[in-house]
Parts: sequence; structure tokens; C-alpha cells
Amino acid sequence: MPQQGPLQWLDGEGWLVLLGGGDVARGETDVVDAQLLSLANLDRPMIVLLSDGTHEDAEAILEHYTLFGGSGGEAFTLAEMTRAELENPRFLSLLDEAGILYLGGENPLPLVRNVHGTTALAHILRGFSTLQALIIVGSGAGASALGMWAAGPAPQFLQVQGWGLVQNAVIVPHFTRTEDSVVLRCLAQLGPGLLGLGIPDGTALAFGPQGQVETWGPGRVTAVVSAGG
Repeated sequence: MPQQGPLQWLDGEGWLVLLGGGDVARGETDVVDAQLLSLANLDRPMIVLLSDGTHEDAEAILEHYTLFGGSGGEAFTLAEMTRAELENPRFLSLLDEAGILYLGGENPLPLVRNVHGTTALAHILRGFSTLQALIIVGSGAGASALGMWAAGPAPQFLQVQGWGLVQNAVIVPHFTRTEDSVVLRCLAQLGPGLLGLGIPDGTALAFGPQGQVETWGPGRVTAVVSAGG
């Protein structure tokens, strides 16, 4: 597992991109989107999978990337998918063909609970680790789901085990220093050595296949290490 300082993430041939969020229709993610598409294999389709929201929401994100120069693809939301549909051979085949998997939404808990233990997750991890070089983009709730722990939205802040692609981190998207610093520090105390990452809208923390760690976009990523670390 690659490591830079306290950061540890899943080794793979693709990029792992943690995007704080932002309104794609207003151009708030344009800098990140351009960098992402410059690294993608545009001969492969893009898959958009939202944790919540409508199919139209997912289609709007896919259309944005297509208009931005992407390859097009298919869009889904877990609000309209059963666990059996995640195991459907057609959906698994789409994952095997994809060049970009975009995970988004407002609440990470459906992404964590519905996808954990499925064949779909096994195909995603295989695509990332092999020469398929799948790029995994977690935006907003999608970014949160990729950490060791994921926290649901306020006021409950229910914590559940995440996908663990960033092995020792809890990720707070839409981060603003004035409003979210206390939340970030509290979440970082979930385990010894755990790293809290606060990522603002329009900014991404990206991990590359050669051990790269890059910040894309105009914002700054805030990192807090738990006292036990």
C-alpha cells in the first residue's frame, strides 16, 4: 500500500480522486474535471453512480463530463437500484469496460452499505488495480465513502466503515475551515493514527499509480492527525 507521510492508499494502476464537491453546472469543478479527463482513457466509457438523488441528477453529471470532452457512458443512482441489480451481469460488464467511475451524492451511507460485499465492488477494485486503470472519483459523499470511516450528514454524524481505499483516513467533503474544523477533529479521533482530511468544493486530492499525491483546484486540503497517531 503506497504511503506519503501519514497518508496510505490502495495501490493500483488507476487514479484515486477525492473531490470535495461543487456544482458542475456552475463550473465549480472545471479545473478538476479538465485534469481528470486529461488522464482518462477516453476510449472507455464513464459510469456515474450516485448514493442518492434521481436518475436525472446522475444523467446531468454524465452530460456535463460528455460536453467537457468525456466519452459518455451510463448513469445510475442507488435510490433506484436494488442490491440484486448491483450484481447484474450487464452492470458488472459496464464496470469492466469503464475508464472513469464517478461516485457522488449527499449521503455516503447508501454507497457504503449497499455496495459493501457485492460483486460490483470486487469488479471496481479489480478495474482499479489492473491495466484497466479505472479512475475512481469520489465527489462529496463519494469521497467520504472511500475513507476508512464514512460519516453520514448532520445532525447524526453516524459513522460506518467505508470502502477503505484511503486506508487510514476519514474524509470531510464541502469543507470550510470556519464551519467544519470541529467536525474534522472529532472524526479524526475515531481511531489511533487516523487522519482527517477536509476537502473544499472545487478542489481534489488525487493519488496516482506512481505514488503521486496532487492537489487539483484552487482550494487547500486540511489534514488533522488524531492524538493517538
